[in-house]
Amino acid sequence: MKSVPLTAFLLTTVLTVNSVSAETWAERLGYPAGQKVLILSADHMGAAYEFNRPGQELLADGSVQSASVLVPCVWFDEFADWARQNPGYDVGVSLCLNSPNRLYRIRPLSDRCEVPSLVDPDGCLWNSLLQVAIQADTRQVEMELRRQIERARAAGIHPTHLTTQLGALLTRPDLTEIYLRLAREYWIPAVIPELTPQRIKSLQEEGFPLADETVQLIAEYPLPKLDDLRYVPDANSYEQKRQEFLGLVKELPPGLAQIVLHPADHTQALERISPRWKNRLWEAELLQDESVHQALDEQQITLTNWIEILRRFSEETSPPVTK
Repeated sequence: MKSVPLTAFLLTTVLTVNSVSAETWAERLGYPAGQKVLILSADHMGAAYEFNRPGQELLADGSVQSASVLVPCVWFDEFADWARQNPGYDVGVSLCLNSPNRLYRIRPLSDRCEVPSLVDPDGCLWNSLLQVAIQADTRQVEMELRRQIERARAAGIHPTHLTTQLGALLTRPDLTEIYLRLAREYWIPAVIPELTPQRIKSLQEEGFPLADETVQLIAEYPLPKLDDLRYVPDANSYEQKRQEFLGLVKELPPGLAQIVLHPADHTQALERISPRWKNRLWEAELLQDESVHQALDEQQITLTNWIEILRRFSEETSPPVTK
């Protein structure tokens, strides 16, 4: 009998399941069928005060429902101090293995002698995803990621979700295994989309093919997943940025989705540390634009966060209480 590649087998399996049941993660969590449920998330908390301040404001006024923090970064303590004084917000940990900006270097929490496979000659995290994929030792990766989670907890943050900065933990199956295992162990959902055939095809077309083992790990991961995960494309003007965002929201299929943004304040320092700084400013403006919020209302988008997702998941999966 001719062997069938695992990816092809899983694609066939998912297609068969989808033909029997079109249930989305939103439906599994108790939302009405056909409902668009959305998380707007502000990333890069902790990277700089230019990210912290608007992120804190947007969380406080409800313009975003979630945020993620980079624990090894220099402004982590300021964000953690705010989070302690303002408990109850949805704050996750962006697990960090990369330092991609030439003028803004990030060092691991672990001593460089403990994690030599994770750092460059200057002791900073690798610049590129390829370097992580080639160099990273799994034992050292797990050590560093645990320290990032534990430091967040020690600082008074109770992480509501885990993300992988730049997708580094999806570059190798053994790294994905660590990511999803830590999520299960800490009972903190990993931000990861359901791998439908359409999404696998889209990732392949974007030059990001997933290994068979990675596809299987994600298929077997038991905690809540997203039906869709999107980033707002870069634009050449604020008007184009808003148009891109509104088009993205309109095209979202029913289900549970997350849109990731990186809102920031304008300073000369931001211009130096973020080559895409104008888009960061426009994303902050976007989230405070009344016409954007009106469009979300008109499309009857239900906004949620990872706190609510895990609560619903726990209720849906708990065995019935018997007298």
